[in-house]
Amino acid sequence: MKNRFRILLLVLLSFATGTLFADTLNAVVDWNRRVEIGFGMSGQVKAVAVQPGDAVAAGAVLVSLDTALLEIAVRKASNTEAISEAQMERQLAVVEREQTLYDEGSLSAVQLEQVELDLSRTEFALKDAQLEHQRVRHLLELATLRAPFDAWVVDSDFMPGQFVHHQADAPVLMTLAERGRYVAKAEVDGTAVERLTGSPDIEIRLGDRTFEAVQSRIGLEPIADGNEGQRYLLSVQFDSDSLIRPGTSCTVTVP
Repeated sequence: MKNRFRILLLVLLSFATGTLFADTLNAVVDWNRRVEIGFGMSGQVKAVAVQPGDAVAAGAVLVSLDTALLEIAVRKASNTEAISEAQMERQLAVVEREQTLYDEGSLSAVQLEQVELDLSRTEFALKDAQLEHQRVRHLLELATLRAPFDAWVVDSDFMPGQFVHHQADAPVLMTLAERGRYVAKAEVDGTAVERLTGSPDIEIRLGDRTFEAVQSRIGLEPIADGNEGQRYLLSVQFDSDSLIRPGTSCTVTVP
């Protein structure tokens, strides 16, 4: 009789242990990354390539400004740089010739120093021309808004023909959310924090689909005080190629 009681007790303890070390938590899906992007310069919108709901790849063109004046500035800067390079080559030839005359004793040190000073001025002029060329090319790049990563277009305020001012109090923006990766968020109590931190075996169930956790983390600060003590936010990243709308209910199973 005592042996049967011990066996029954061991079975109950094993079930209890399984309950302690396997939790199913209610959670909601959210974007892993959500950003608002806009232009770093002012100008008139020439074309809008995407609309809310579109899927875009990293580097894809989203919106572009009118760049006619910038293209003229780039060509002008390129011409100035080419002239400065030619002047630099000519001045180098002059210095080389004058150095030969100085070595032969046909040119004074003062005259040689003057030629070398002219070379320094020409060199600085070339560097200024190169920097100006780089500056206007950078402005030309800023006139095109590109996707920083694979994303869903959540919202957009851009319209063809409108003028955007990047330093306005409420600049025109586009909202993007990372495509392919989501995060399931659940609340856990303080007793589970240490056990759940960095757990690689977490599973996310969404309807009849199951996803494996890519990464999990628990917030350092409590987000609420419940009846059983402080509650912390458990965030579990997982991958999915399909669109999952934020706020969708799911469960997080922690073995």
